Amino acid sequence: MSDDQSLRTDFEVAMGEEFGNLVSPPVPFLDASPQECCEAIWRILGDDVTPTILAKLNETEYQKVAVSFGEWFECEAPSAMQIAEAIARTLARWPPGSLNETA
Repeated sequence: MSDDQSLRTDFEVAMGEEFGNLVSPPVPFLDASPQECCEAIWRILGDDVTPTILAKLNETEYQKVAVSFGEWFECEAPSAMQIAEAIARTLARWPPGSLNETA
């Protein structure tokens, strides 16, 4: 695995962990694994989400991510505030530009 791939994997694990910790409830805690949370994020933001992309999201986009979680996990959507906090915690661990991003 290249260094870039390793960084990408580390970022995705951190992102999935932070979202998993913050979207439950309403997402069932045992279902909110880092991988499943990434799937819900990728579903709305694409497979190449980066810290810079997360940092640029606004309140309307937080709501879209929340709806994606509700649909992915087949439950009530978490609040936009839960999504904003998960993003903030992810960015505390992986600030914009930390993935050698080109976007």
